[in-house]
Amino acid sequence: MTSDGFVHPSMRIKSTYSNLLEGKRIGLGITASVAAFLSPEIARKLIRHGAEVIPIMTENSLTMVGKDLMWWATGVEPIIHVTGNLEHISMAGVMNKPLDLMIIAPCTTNTLAKISSGIADTSVTLITSSLSGKGIPILLLAVAHQDLIDSPPIQKAITVLRESGAQFIEPIYDEGKAKVPDINDIIFEIFDMLRAKDLKKTSVIITGGPTRSYLDNVRYITNSSSGKTGIELAKNAHIRGAKTNLVLGPTKLNVPRNVDTTRISTSQEMANEVIKLLEVEPQSMVILSAAMADYKVKEKIEGKIKSGDDLKLELIPTIKLSDLIKEKYPKSKLVLFKAEWNVSKDELIESAKNKLAHCNADFIVANDLAEEDAGFETDTNRVLVIDKAGNIKELFSSKFELSEELFNIFSF
Repeated sequence: MTSDGFVHPSMRIKSTYSNLLEGKRIGLGITASVAAFLSPEIARKLIRHGAEVIPIMTENSLTMVGKDLMWWATGVEPIIHVTGNLEHISMAGVMNKPLDLMIIAPCTTNTLAKISSGIADTSVTLITSSLSGKGIPILLLAVAHQDLIDSPPIQKAITVLRESGAQFIEPIYDEGKAKVPDINDIIFEIFDMLRAKDLKKTSVIITGGPTRSYLDNVRYITNSSSGKTGIELAKNAHIRGAKTNLVLGPTKLNVPRNVDTTRISTSQEMANEVIKLLEVEPQSMVILSAAMADYKVKEKIEGKIKSGDDLKLELIPTIKLSDLIKEKYPKSKLVLFKAEWNVSKDELIESAKNKLAHCNADFIVANDLAEEDAGFETDTNRVLVIDKAGNIKELFSSKFELSEELFNIFSF
């Protein structure tokens, strides 16, 4: 807000995705790379997760992306030259609240070499040097032709910077270039740097998505599920420091590349993978959020069933993974998910409590798929969380924020 009470329109998007970066001040360094056209999108996504973003630009970067564009994107006038306001000192916390993170995205090899050598002749290099001297985290995304990245001086600069504590976002190597990865992966790595690691000593196994029961080599039956809840749970566990394994059924959704993910197809494959992981970590927290197919054909047909004729199928139950966990691994912590359709709240609670007791689970998350803004294909969910003692907590939020709230409950 300015002195005349004007609120910049960029504030209308603040925290519209989550509050995960609420209260965080992030410096976004921009250098003269063609990839600078992505900087406004990076800034806007950080703001949507609650951050305050201060754009810091080299003079040469203005040939790639305009000052006014970054001003529009963030609501903050970009710092292009260090002035009498001593921006490099101020952002290090000498005169006010310091930055929580400095990310340079994109970072040219020229800027990379300068920072490693202590050369501070641009606003980006000067402010980065000052922040580094105060121990403020530095995150770099170096993009360029691969021959530049691979040159011995730049590799030496990267080594020097890593040894001094700077961290790097791994680019995507393609067509002889080091390119910007998916922006969601960039945001996820920022979460990873700034989130407290309160689950550092915890092993978490999460199932997500649907599974398939094949009728022949082409056709299958399945349950509806996007996999979004399982992915969001895995993301949250990872950034909070847990050793996280996601066992994921078929889905079109992307998973952050830093989350250990095993993709499977059938219920048996999912069960086998979970058991294999529990053999290694028998005291894991196991969260069964997948919508596993409940039935399979008694005999799968090889090839492709001829179409056009009536077809009769004999279905038998698939493996019930929820029944096996506590029986085989009693020291694990088991979290179940229970979905019903168009039932009363009392009926949902009774059904969930019966399953909780039957499986000797520690928690169960229950929801009615018929409710508005809840279920498989939505970005939000409305759930009841029930523990062994019968305590019930009702939650409604985005699936991203819901994953945070659920781990706060499960980890207690």
